[in-house]
Formats: sequence, C-alpha cells, structure tokens
Amino acid sequence: MLSPFDHFKGLTIFDDKGEVKRLAEKVIQEVDPDVAIDRMRKLDFSYVFVLSKKEKSKEVELGRSEIVASQEWRRGNIDETLLKKIKDTISEF
Repeated sequence: MLSPFDHFKGLTIFDDKGEVKRLAEKVIQEVDPDVAIDRMRKLDFSYVFVLSKKEKSKEVELGRSEIVASQEWRRGNIDETLLKKIKDTISEF
C-alpha cells in the first residue's frame, strides 16, 4: 500500500516529522494522557522521543519500519511493535 507522500519523489510518513509526532502523540494519549513528548529527534533510521511524566523522563526509539508500517494510523492501523515499545516505556514511569 502506498503512503500518501509517495507521489512526492518517494517520501513516506517517516520523512514527515510532524506526522510521526502526531502518530506518537495519539498512541501516548491513548495509553496515558499524563505523559507528554518533551523532545524528539530524527536519526538515520529511527526517531527518538523523550517522554515525560511529572519529574521523570524516558526515551523510546521508534524504527523506520515500525513507523512506515503505521502509515495508516489515522484508520487505526498501528504497528504492534511500535505500540509495544511505547506501552513498555510508559509502564516504566
């Protein structure tokens, strides 16, 4: 299935930092609305999110394949590995 960004020289959801952040925010808010994204940075093949809750912060790294597999996240199609990583990180708070 093609990403909505493929018609622009092969770009995917991974290349749209705002879309990736919205994906992560949606998952985080469903798991624990008290958790916020403090920072995020893009690496070559992943994004690293710094999540915070009260005085604590934790990092979670989401890989390119997990993000691309979640390109239809607005329809509820989110990669299980991505969900598990975020849930596991939030459970550490």
